[in-house]
Amino acid sequence: MRNLLPILVLLVPTLPAAPRATASGTVFDDATKQPIPNATVMVYSAGVRTGYDQFCPTCYVDCGKRATTADDGTFTIPNLSPDLIFNLLVVHEGHSASFLNKVDPAAGPSRPAHLKPRASPTNPAQLVRGRIADSKGLPVRDALISQQGAIFEMGRAFGDRDWIDLVAVSNTKGEFEMAYSKPIQSMILQIAPRGMAPKLVALPTGPKTHNITATDGAVIRGRLVANGKPVPNAELGLKTHSQSSGTTFPEIRIGTNEKGEFVITNVPAGRIWDLYPTMESLAPKNLAAKLTHVATKDDGQEIDIGDIAAAPAHTLKGRIQLSDGAPIPPNMRLSVFASRLPDRQTISLPPDGAFAFKGLAKGVYVISPAVKGYQPLDPEQPLELLLDGDTADYNLTLKPVAPRPAN
Repeated sequence: MRNLLPILVLLVPTLPAAPRATASGTVFDDATKQPIPNATVMVYSAGVRTGYDQFCPTCYVDCGKRATTADDGTFTIPNLSPDLIFNLLVVHEGHSASFLNKVDPAAGPSRPAHLKPRASPTNPAQLVRGRIADSKGLPVRDALISQQGAIFEMGRAFGDRDWIDLVAVSNTKGEFEMAYSKPIQSMILQIAPRGMAPKLVALPTGPKTHNITATDGAVIRGRLVANGKPVPNAELGLKTHSQSSGTTFPEIRIGTNEKGEFVITNVPAGRIWDLYPTMESLAPKNLAAKLTHVATKDDGQEIDIGDIAAAPAHTLKGRIQLSDGAPIPPNMRLSVFASRLPDRQTISLPPDGAFAFKGLAKGVYVISPAVKGYQPLDPEQPLELLLDGDTADYNLTLKPVAPRPAN
């Protein structure tokens, strides 16, 4: 008989997983103030509670989870990550879609959602209808359609004015409808399916249903380094180089991992992009990096831009002074904007107006003070600064705003 050796079983205690979160709230009719039953509330996008997202906002596992409101208009969406903050999309037939942004389940029920009643216009010249499908012809549901501009016979109009629908959502067949308050020739729309590349289209109004194909887009990857070493927990922004109205996509922001690497997915093809590490994320590290231009040519393209080198940054110091000698009032702010980029830093001003901004690369910046009751000495002159090194004496004087004459 074989000798039986004793078997030792090690019982290793396992740490309990963090409890899952539940988003909840109530949906009301904006006109009647009554609760709306059978409305759909969906997790459209999410973001990390701390740090910077390393995934696209609509690519988290929780995105797409949904619930239907009860007779009293309430909803609950359970089993959500406790590490995320959520943007919820609320949809109901006969009402305009609406968002509940920055919903934190840990803070309790979200603020109520108020949906505005919607009636479809009878004039086809006020409507665009479409059907969204993927490259295999399968319908794409839950795509967000948003207005970008209206085309008339004599020109174009941009902005929210005169739109019946600011946003719409494709149904299970991939269908949607967008409406304008008066007859127009065409609509410029952004089609944004979850986890796919957004798309800009100009579609003529009328009874025809337009077919739109959604694609995955391109991928941009790279690494952020300083002195050859990775820069983790930093954030990069990606925006369309062209800023002409009706041609831009929303800025994309993504974080670096512990190796300094980043991957930006679902980038629309056929565009030139500006890629930049954000000032806010690099300022605590006293680093800055230059702008990188990237061109996406084809869907499915993968672009590795290699290393983006961050270098020691410049510091801008100075003082905001008031011409009447008064101290800066409480809760006033000062911002510095990178020229031609949606990138800025904002600080609160102390009573003596002293300030310091770190993490600035060489370049042009716009200084924007926000002190209630005061304005620059020459409000028509842009407050631009060409920074090519540390600056310790940038002083700016503000004067009281002249009172408006009585009618």
